[in-house]
Amino acid sequence: MAQNIPKDFIDNLLEKVNIVDVIGNYIKLEKKGNDYWARCPFHSEKTSSFSVSENKQFFHCFGCGAHGNSIGFVMDHSNKTYPEAIETIANSLGIEIPRDKESTKKFEAKKIIQNSLEDAKKQFEKQLKNSEKAISYLKDRNISGETAKLFNIGYADDNFQALIKNLEKKYTELNLLDAGLIVKKENKTYDKFRHRIMFPIHDVSGKTIAFGGRIIEENLKIPAAKYMNSPETPLFSKKKVLYNLNLAKQTKESRESLYVVEGYMDVIALHQADIKNTVATLGTAVTQENLLQCFKYTKEIICCFDGDQAGKKAAWQGVENIMPIIKDGDVISFVFLPEGKDPDNIVNKGGKNHWNELVNKKISLEDFIYNKFSSESDINTAAGKTQYIQKVDKLLDKLNAKILKTIISNSLKEKVGAKYIIDNKGNEIIQKRKITKSASPLQKAILILMHNPNIEVDESIVNDSRIEKNQGIIILKSIIKLIKNDNNINMGRILEKFRHESDHYKILEQISRISITNYEFPGKEFHACICLTIKNYLKEKLQESDPSDIKKSAKIQQEIREIDDKSKKF
Repeated sequence: MAQNIPKDFIDNLLEKVNIVDVIGNYIKLEKKGNDYWARCPFHSEKTSSFSVSENKQFFHCFGCGAHGNSIGFVMDHSNKTYPEAIETIANSLGIEIPRDKESTKKFEAKKIIQNSLEDAKKQFEKQLKNSEKAISYLKDRNISGETAKLFNIGYADDNFQALIKNLEKKYTELNLLDAGLIVKKENKTYDKFRHRIMFPIHDVSGKTIAFGGRIIEENLKIPAAKYMNSPETPLFSKKKVLYNLNLAKQTKESRESLYVVEGYMDVIALHQADIKNTVATLGTAVTQENLLQCFKYTKEIICCFDGDQAGKKAAWQGVENIMPIIKDGDVISFVFLPEGKDPDNIVNKGGKNHWNELVNKKISLEDFIYNKFSSESDINTAAGKTQYIQKVDKLLDKLNAKILKTIISNSLKEKVGAKYIIDNKGNEIIQKRKITKSASPLQKAILILMHNPNIEVDESIVNDSRIEKNQGIIILKSIIKLIKNDNNINMGRILEKFRHESDHYKILEQISRISITNYEFPGKEFHACICLTIKNYLKEKLQESDPSDIKKSAKIQQEIREIDDKSKKF
């Protein structure tokens, strides 16, 4: 029953969940401006009037008036009761609902840990203001007061009991041990973090779940780790958390790409250089959990590592981890920084422009795989090529994204001069290389329309007499007619409609295999492709015309200029 679920749990659930992810599991959302839009699932309509606000965590239909939060949507869309909707959302996040006494007890324990961490953060921030040495350190690292405040940077006193004394009236020793704030040894307790710059680590909703501490001064007599993280707790697992994701996901740039770097200071330095779509791992490798988190908010992950062996090893672990989870349409790239340089000193010396220069040299997933495997085998020999192909197949065997797998496999095998197939006896067969042409503008237009049948088509340009006999235009008009008769048609059903028209079906089936960009404005791209088709027709006509017929040439050139101008209006 709902009354058995603590209200604090429900509030916490709504803080953690992203309404865009919840609704996106049920209907296709399209980003326009600051919000996401779709055709309303609660009433029949031809245009998108259903709005989802990520900032407000609220949905509203301007057509039928339906509105609410994540729980309300699941209840209305799936005809679930209130408790069932809460359970559905909690299960999607892997969160256990506290119903019985034992579960409630665990939830209350987590709440105490959460509160103690928040109080510790306030204490560390207060201690920073009173420490000239800590403030001087931050200034030396070019961290402004504004930035320190934004990231809640603090300072842990060089004192074994400072935090304990501050929190002991409010929390028990066990509470502080559970939160990872103190250490107990030989029946004596003391602060875990001492004489360190403190970086609070937040979950995606912005709540403090752990700390990272950076030593200010090295003591040669008592060596200590430069960086120290909180231990694993019921709230914190370092392989599941990315530093600064709570802030980075809010930036407009993050929708296109997220930089993954190796440390707190790198994130903070990049942020100060106006590069705010940046997160950091809490270990050397990028975990599967990290990658899944990033792809909730971005199209491309750009992993930035040191150019030394350790950096390349960490990057390769990222490649292995991405294989089972990357989906068609997702992108992962790699940037290797000059040896001995990190994002912190790169932007402090060269600013945002220097950073962008390095990022422009990023390498793709397939190129990174090729560079590694080709350097490990002599690909100028048959034996070396065989070893190379075997490694490629073994790695890609874990890749579940079918389109991406085919493209990368073909690309990597073509790089060594052949495509290979393994027959049923395990023998490798070399095929002749096939030269593939990129999609024509008209093929691209057809592909965009099949993927986005709800775009508004300007039929005057599709019906342009200059291209009316083009076979692709004839097919395109047939698709438009299908869409007019069925507003809910999708790509799979469009293909099915042509199944018995063998020639057209074969063409469409081939076009449907082409990889497509996730355009923010597919309608604009569609019409640009039709305009380009007309322009290409005119260019061919110009080449075929008699150069001495100046009047005719001028007329065609004028038509080309007109179609260029028309293209810009979409």
